[in-house]
Amino acid sequence: MEEFRMKKLSSCILIEWKKLIKSKLSIVTACSICLVPFIVGLFATMMKYPENFKNLGLISAKMEMMRITDWSSYLMTVSQVISVGGLLIFGFTASWIFGREYSDKTMIDLLALPIKRDTIVLSKFIVIALWSYILSVFALLLGLLAGNLIGLEGGSLMVIFKGILTFVFCTTLTIVLSTPVAFFACLGRGYLSPLAFIIFTIIFSQLGSALNFGKYIPWAIPALASGIAGKALLNFGSIVSLFGVSILGLIATIAWWRYADYD
Repeated sequence: MEEFRMKKLSSCILIEWKKLIKSKLSIVTACSICLVPFIVGLFATMMKYPENFKNLGLISAKMEMMRITDWSSYLMTVSQVISVGGLLIFGFTASWIFGREYSDKTMIDLLALPIKRDTIVLSKFIVIALWSYILSVFALLLGLLAGNLIGLEGGSLMVIFKGILTFVFCTTLTIVLSTPVAFFACLGRGYLSPLAFIIFTIIFSQLGSALNFGKYIPWAIPALASGIAGKALLNFGSIVSLFGVSILGLIATIAWWRYADYD
């Protein structure tokens, strides 16, 4: 029985994966994730060679704010940007994977398949996580290449390894926040509701961080985990709130698929 369930799950994952790869979303998100190393690399270049940008007053002010001077601060900033940008890119992926069933009017046909609804939901979340990690690795590799081309200092093996671990940690925290987005895609039966929710969470997290309440806001926690603030601002309650929201989103999505009326 367990082997049969795993086979069903594997089949669902493969189907969802093919739908994603064949869609324009894969191209859009892959291009969008390139902005992460591009933005950080641009600021790092301006910090490395400020004499070439002395006439750009506004950009110079941004340069001083970013303070990217070596590999440690560079990778820290990459982790912060993936934490903020990931809310949008990973969230958009989740909204498409769940919302397209409504916009394409395939929901009823999907539910008619001899597969448990929980299995379908789980397969969708696995594909979201898998694609998000692939995008993140792509961004990280581009970031490492850009940092090497810029000629950053302090690139010891330990610094690079620690930076990569921080990046993976921040990426994981951002990915698990995709579950509430999936629920709003189901609740709104399309793309608009989850996209509005994503924008709200980004604004809310930035506002909370500015008011020093970021450690209590789940969507601000991944960026704070990057260490960009210069000190550890997170506590056990921060992690509990983040995973609490993630689990709540997962449960709510599964419950919606089980009990909602799709007529």
